[in-house]
Amino acid sequence: MGCVISALNAFCSAGDNVLLHAPTYVGFTHSIENNGFHIIHSDLVRDENGVWRMDFEDMDRKIKKHHIHAAVFCSPHNPTGRVWERWEIEKAMEVYRANDCLVISDEIWSDIILNSNEHIPTQSISEDARNRTVAVYAPTKTFNLAGLVGSYHIIYNSYIRDRVRKQSSLSHYNSCNVLSMHALIGAYKEEGGEWVDELCAVLSENINFAYDYINKNFLGVSLAKPEGTYMLFLDCEEWCKSHGKTMDELLKAGYEVGVIWQDGRPFHGPYSIRMNLALPNILVQEAFDRLKKYVF
Repeated sequence: MGCVISALNAFCSAGDNVLLHAPTYVGFTHSIENNGFHIIHSDLVRDENGVWRMDFEDMDRKIKKHHIHAAVFCSPHNPTGRVWERWEIEKAMEVYRANDCLVISDEIWSDIILNSNEHIPTQSISEDARNRTVAVYAPTKTFNLAGLVGSYHIIYNSYIRDRVRKQSSLSHYNSCNVLSMHALIGAYKEEGGEWVDELCAVLSENINFAYDYINKNFLGVSLAKPEGTYMLFLDCEEWCKSHGKTMDELLKAGYEVGVIWQDGRPFHGPYSIRMNLALPNILVQEAFDRLKKYVF
């Protein structure tokens, strides 16, 4: 998150508006607002097949209306799990180019791609995207290395890179240490790649099981099938209304049977629950069996 904020601080002033898609990762919300920026949301919409899509016209309209010159682009998207197709990124980058927006592309989930989907780096789309984009990465999600200060950015434009480096240096907390440096090198060696392939296979199995189980057993709960990340983002509006339950009651019911899930409302999902499936498949099955018997 430090890389994202450093890039914003390098080119924006307190009070400036920043474009993000909603649902929005809660970490973006806290960090961006705490640094004095205002978030303007462009809502993702689910198409006729239930797939989350960007509304390019809405993005363009919001950028113009609110005089926005910086956008945070989450790819793959958290919390929906969308892995954007090339044409989608091309259209988004055309909107940003037409409005002269700096793009901060958070690609921290880019290693965790499910069911043979493909991550397309934002900077690979075009020469303009290459020079307009600050791409940020980290081994923390993939290799569970949070706390080692291992995030990094890729910036091809020398002017943007110099500004971001200057901003990053001010806090003295954005430099890697000897442990994080060697952890990063080790993670991205051939052995790390083999491990990630095995990890994605396990996570794909978990996601496929959960998606099918929910659609079969949890009437009134809907979700789009994640293409990346290890998160589910459930829409429980129909279930809550048909059962006369509030979101607080539903969340509590899960906690009481040992299923620790996350309130999706801070992610701008009014009736949403976020679930982490980065665990052995047998525990995923047990959790959903408990939800079927005692909650839904």
